[in-house]
Amino acid sequence: MFDLSYYMPTKIIYGKNCVENNAEVFKSLGKKCLIVTGKHSAKECGALDDILKTFKRFDIESIIFDEVLQNPLLSVCKKGGQIAMENNADFIVGIGGGSPLDSAKAISVFASNDLKPIDIYNEVYENKPLPLVLIGTTAGTGSEVTPYSVLTVDETSRKRTVHNIFADLCFCDYRYTVSLNYHFSVSTALDSLSHCIESYFSPKSNTISQDFAASGIKLVYEVLDSLKDECFTDEQRQKLYAASIYGGLSITKTGTGFCHALGYYLTENFDVSHGFACAEFLPAYIKNAVTSEPKKAQKLFSEINLSPEKLSDKIKAFTTLPEVTITDEDKAKMFERWNVNGIFKNSPGNFNANDAIKLYDELF
Repeated sequence: MFDLSYYMPTKIIYGKNCVENNAEVFKSLGKKCLIVTGKHSAKECGALDDILKTFKRFDIESIIFDEVLQNPLLSVCKKGGQIAMENNADFIVGIGGGSPLDSAKAISVFASNDLKPIDIYNEVYENKPLPLVLIGTTAGTGSEVTPYSVLTVDETSRKRTVHNIFADLCFCDYRYTVSLNYHFSVSTALDSLSHCIESYFSPKSNTISQDFAASGIKLVYEVLDSLKDECFTDEQRQKLYAASIYGGLSITKTGTGFCHALGYYLTENFDVSHGFACAEFLPAYIKNAVTSEPKKAQKLFSEINLSPEKLSDKIKAFTTLPEVTITDEDKAKMFERWNVNGIFKNSPGNFNANDAIKLYDELF
């Protein structure tokens, strides 16, 4: 009746002011750290200052690597790893949303292994990654708690995922999300909603991951349904951050479904924000799940006290995309990319590359 199998090696420290209140944990990590961030967000939200104050308290030297952009490049991660290696860093701290956190994971591998960039996808390394601490500043990716690092390969401009890099420790303080603007906050909320819905209906889901996913879905819906004047309350920020962690915990067990696979194309080719790109396909994913997994769907929608139609309508209300034009040549490339045995096996039903092209035709 129950399946409670789960593996979660990352220690989660959660709550307001959790970095300051648990600063002692850094003493055991070493005396030199590479801090991985983007250009501005880590500073603006206060997380970088909190870390630097902690490091000053314990005489920990830091080097700031702030070259991470959205959709981080594999080459940039390699560069960060080289800097950490050349400076004999003892550990890595990643501060930010999915891009800096995913980059920090890869950098922790490159910092202790002299690899060609593309070899990180072999996922077998001679040396263990450097100890890794992650501090999330957005409420969406859940990368703090997942083993995934989604990076863009320079030569192809396509996203590929490394699957086995868990942080040793993560700090989760919703206060770091308060400075995010409305558009980005909605995008990240839709990302965590995608994680939860895709995970719930994954063939790999079990009792624990489904409970996490249902909790996250309920929280995101509550926030989107009560959102007024493009302004988030403190309570709504807390709910979205919790939903992000629930989503991360869910996909740690299951991975994602076809919404992410299809959404990457919109991000890579039309610069659509990741959360909006994935959520565009969620109504179709829900419809497919209701048809192919009726018992699981009935359980979910009973638990969250919503209908599939009501949830889908709410998603559609927040996913207005720029004009997207897909040519026949584009479709041929998309089909080739997706016509790989098993690429959609983590989705409910028998969704395949033909279905994916048909869905693109319907939407665009």
